[in-house]
Amino acid sequence: MGNLYLYDSKGLSLDEKISMYKDCKNICYGWRADTLDCSVSYSRQFSDCPFEEIMSYLNEDTYVTVINRGVWGCLAGHGREHFEVAFRTIDRPIDYFLFI
Repeated sequence: MGNLYLYDSKGLSLDEKISMYKDCKNICYGWRADTLDCSVSYSRQFSDCPFEEIMSYLNEDTYVTVINRGVWGCLAGHGREHFEVAFRTIDRPIDYFLFI
């Protein structure tokens, strides 16, 4: 699968984070939202909330991940570069996750 590169996103302002996620959403081929409510399950659960709703949980303290996952699908002959941005809230009884 190639090398995995994590990028430091600690210096991004909230406005820059919002802009990054919106830009990535506009060019992505897939995204998903999950929730983690440990009073119900210790596993993340798929959430069918709209993009605008999941973005409403993003704040200054949200854990942001930016990853270059390299090229996937080479063995099948249709390799494609994969770049992932994600966040996880950690400040609520329910954690919210966004993966683009």
